Amino acid sequence: MHSMNVSNQQLNQLAIAAQQHPPCSQGRRTALRQLANGILRSGQLCYPQRGLFSGQYEEIYDEAVQDLLLYICQNIHKHDPKRGSVMAWVNMLLERRFFREAIPKVLGQPNLKRVTLDSIGDLAVPEESPTLADLLKAAIAADPEGLFKREHLEGCPAANFQALVLRRQEGQAWDEIATEFGTKTGSISSFYSRSLKKFARKLREYCIERGD
Repeated sequence: MHSMNVSNQQLNQLAIAAQQHPPCSQGRRTALRQLANGILRSGQLCYPQRGLFSGQYEEIYDEAVQDLLLYICQNIHKHDPKRGSVMAWVNMLLERRFFREAIPKVLGQPNLKRVTLDSIGDLAVPEESPTLADLLKAAIAADPEGLFKREHLEGCPAANFQALVLRRQEGQAWDEIATEFGTKTGSISSFYSRSLKKFARKLREYCIERGD
């Protein structure tokens, strides 16, 4: 799709097409991918609070749009064509919810919601998909790009992010894990938290791929 050719009518048709396909089907996944690309290329996305947050606006905006598209892909059933166009719905969500939520994420304000394995997938997993825990465990175990295994505690390659996540999902306590790797509980839990925040976006992407 070229931006000059993406009309509201085409976007509305893609949204309806996605709704008509069964959840988790290839047809819905294809329609949603085309819809997301169409939204990005349409030139119709609004820019909330433009002119504020000098120097960091683009980062806030990019974060907001990413979370917005994740939400749309997993909640397309919530769009009601009778109440307005899909772009009206998209821009309402961007302005009233996702841009506001992105501000503390980027600026690091105190009210930023703590990243957890559960919160990673809040917007990424449809109700009809396998459980979030199943999706995360499969994605981290597969580690298709080798990212999670390469990210390890300094001086201890065995204590990599993949290994820690899988142990935590099996119910192991931090002191037990720290003893296994011969390190301090505080060091290994802090590394885990930093890594979880670093890979939050990648894990959401993996969840969508596996959830669809």
